[in-house]
Amino acid sequence: MSTPEDPQSLEDLLDAAGRAAQPTDLGWQTLPARLAALPQQQPWTLGRWATLPLGVAAAATLFLVIWLGPGTVPPVEAGPIVVQRQGVELTIFSAAETDGETLYMPLAPPRRRGPTLTGQALVKDRRLILNLKAGDNVVRFTDVAATIDPTSVRFESRTDPLGTHVVEQSFEYDLATADALLKRYLDRRVTCVGKDGEERSGYLVSFDGQTIVLAAAPGQKQERGTESLSRAALTAVRLEDMPSDLVVRPTLVWKLRTRTPGKHETLLTYICGFVKWQADYVVLVTPGKDGQPELLDVSAWVTIDNTSGSAYPDAGLRLIAGDIHRLRDPWAVDFLARLGDRDADGIDLFLGVDLPDARGPAAKREFVQKAFFEYHLYALSVPSTIRDRQIKQLNLLQRKGVKTTRRYVYDPAQGRRLAVELLAKNDKDNNLGVPLPKGRVAVEQRDRDGETAVIGRTAIDHTAVKEEIALQYAYAFDVIGQHRQVSRKAFFGDRLFSIRWEAVYEMRVRNHKAEPIQVRAFAQRLNPHDRLIEASLALHHKDTQTIYFDFNLAANAERTIRYTIETQE
Repeated sequence: MSTPEDPQSLEDLLDAAGRAAQPTDLGWQTLPARLAALPQQQPWTLGRWATLPLGVAAAATLFLVIWLGPGTVPPVEAGPIVVQRQGVELTIFSAAETDGETLYMPLAPPRRRGPTLTGQALVKDRRLILNLKAGDNVVRFTDVAATIDPTSVRFESRTDPLGTHVVEQSFEYDLATADALLKRYLDRRVTCVGKDGEERSGYLVSFDGQTIVLAAAPGQKQERGTESLSRAALTAVRLEDMPSDLVVRPTLVWKLRTRTPGKHETLLTYICGFVKWQADYVVLVTPGKDGQPELLDVSAWVTIDNTSGSAYPDAGLRLIAGDIHRLRDPWAVDFLARLGDRDADGIDLFLGVDLPDARGPAAKREFVQKAFFEYHLYALSVPSTIRDRQIKQLNLLQRKGVKTTRRYVYDPAQGRRLAVELLAKNDKDNNLGVPLPKGRVAVEQRDRDGETAVIGRTAIDHTAVKEEIALQYAYAFDVIGQHRQVSRKAFFGDRLFSIRWEAVYEMRVRNHKAEPIQVRAFAQRLNPHDRLIEASLALHHKDTQTIYFDFNLAANAERTIRYTIETQE
């Protein structure tokens, strides 16, 4: 290859080629001048770093990006919002009698007219919300009770309690039942599949519990023929799509506003109805021998009835014993139609034995009692699962050797019979000494063959420690009472034209048993203008209108009591 004769001419050619390759836009050529003409601010400068060559500065910038870590990298787009249940705590109030649903709380559906046992519970539901973004989010909380009181809902974010709150709340409880789906499809096309496999399509005109009425496609001039199909002869009804306004489970829908994106630990608290508990006692009586007192073996059970429309898996269970003040709701919602009739899935019995616990070794399932406000609270030591539409029984306490005395109670308003009553002191010296919640009592006794038989049923009220328990469970066969008015005289009263009456009454109690008994005999109830002025036996006042006499009655003996009551008219 030959070399050029004139090296200078080669340089000129290369410069000309370079100029030809440069952009012809005048902006590139005038850019330095235009930048110099702009008003200059005093930004943060790199100081001596600005004097580094361009390559060194670029390398330093790359080192800073790597050293600062992934936090400086633009965030990846978040996924869909996910709500995960972490745990639940259920505090159930004791059942109480009411004449109707309370304000606002829906309560246990009545089986008959008149007072019914009702209940309600406080739910604390811990959940984890994933993928929240800063600003407004739509969050759906499923698995809440169908009988929730929406006005009692309280939401708290443990991750950002000050910067996260609910802006808007909706409670969706229109469940996707078969009738609800058919209602949405009135005058729309459906396909009915019979048990023989035959399919019939048409436009749904009407339906009830027995039949479905279909019609031909609507026309402007022709009449629409109808066809009635028995629902019992159908195996399925096919619909085109799922209505968007129905939900599978009761759901709280929130517009949740937060300033902290990402994962949030939250606590949802609300009150719901259709959850109740009450105590059930089984008392085994052992008659005393040779003048020894009778002994009782007491077993107490907690009976929980959940028809709230939600299950509570591995729930921390707390029960409150006491009469909670409730206000009747004059605009009570008919929750019976929404939930249907109650049908318990079964009864679970836990006898207070050592049971396996998924969190570790076997743990004893028992209730721990403590005072709470003016009530008593019983907390279960091990979580328990409370399913929807379930009756569950848990052991509350077991006591043996409780000393008791027997008393016969005569009330003239109840006829000639005397009620049998067992009395026991609720203290530690008598192997009790624990607050006893209100509940039903089944009284049992062993016969001569050692078999246990129920001899009566009764109930007790909330009984504090050191108070007396009275179990009135049967009527005596061999003890008879009699009550009559002996005389009645009229006298002039203290006021003008007033009359004062004095009536003498006689009460007799006959004991046909072979052993002595203890008797409490009540006089008739006094009116506001009545006054007892004389009695043949020491009397006691239960209240201002009720008086009674206590005495012992020997075997095969009779006792007569006379008293005089004055009435002003």
